[in-house]
Amino acid sequence: MKKARKFSWFVLILLLIVTGCTKITEAPPHQPQQEQVIKAVWLTHVGNAFYTYTGRLDDVLHQISRLNFNRVYVGVYNNGVTYPTRVSYRNRETNIPWFNPLNAAINLGKRQGLKIYAWYEYGLMLSPRDVLAQKHPDWLLAAGKVVNNCVWLDPSNPEVQQYFQNLFTEVAYLYPKLVGIQLDDHWSVPREFGDYSNQLTQLTAQVAATIKKIHPDWIISVSPNPPSFAYQQYNQNWLNWVYQGYANEVVVQIYRPTTEAVNQTLPSSGLFEASQYVPVAAGIYTGFSGRGLDIKSLGEVKQQVQAVQNQGYGYSLFTYEYTFGFLRLAKAKTKESFFR
Repeated sequence: MKKARKFSWFVLILLLIVTGCTKITEAPPHQPQQEQVIKAVWLTHVGNAFYTYTGRLDDVLHQISRLNFNRVYVGVYNNGVTYPTRVSYRNRETNIPWFNPLNAAINLGKRQGLKIYAWYEYGLMLSPRDVLAQKHPDWLLAAGKVVNNCVWLDPSNPEVQQYFQNLFTEVAYLYPKLVGIQLDDHWSVPREFGDYSNQLTQLTAQVAATIKKIHPDWIISVSPNPPSFAYQQYNQNWLNWVYQGYANEVVVQIYRPTTEAVNQTLPSSGLFEASQYVPVAAGIYTGFSGRGLDIKSLGEVKQQVQAVQNQGYGYSLFTYEYTFGFLRLAKAKTKESFFR
């Protein structure tokens, strides 16, 4: 078994090296149009790793910049982190020797004039077989009760609080060229566990203070659901985080199938309230519709983006892979034409 595993790793690494070697020249540097309004994409940990290993990340970030996006939220935390760590553990899907996808995104993103954020997607959520869940069962809520197919860390546990402070201290020292971090809708506690809104706010305050002590100029971005749903279902009182100065940027997830549904959601999205304090944007879902392999048309995505822009808000596309990458079967020029 060990020999077979070593052979598999050898073949995979060899293929990646060969594939990467087909990229001879680097993409030219580019500066997107400087806008205060957020125009962003999410790049998942798998996508970031894939493009890094195959030598295509340079082209990806050049394309994003050329289309005048100004931010990229790079996935780094999903059953482990995607970079070397002494605080947590490496994500198995992206842990291939000699590669650091986050570091690659930071360095190449700088050449393209992009603001690169470390996006901590899983937040307080863990898969039941996660290394952290197995090693520290006492950190879990309700003795590891599974909710939404996951177990959840207790934000009131002092050791959990210290873990996150250490995690963000580490990334702040290791990657000072980051613009900031992003926490999303999984930085939460499902209401099935009770009322943890105050404890979650306290943890957010601790994390914000930890980061700002090291990098006062770093942005702490949050990407929650609209405030009523976020609070009632997941204990996220995120508007309060904005009012208290714990969050410096908000990207509200308005993942809706139609433009009409987006327009109906915008008034209660919290974007207007938050915009009085920090830069804001609406997250727009660009992926599969839930009906087999049907994927949301880019025409529909463009209409939803326009609806958001008509209200004066920025936007972020979830995800790059769904919009411009290998998950959408269309020519690059066709995909790009919707966002010129």
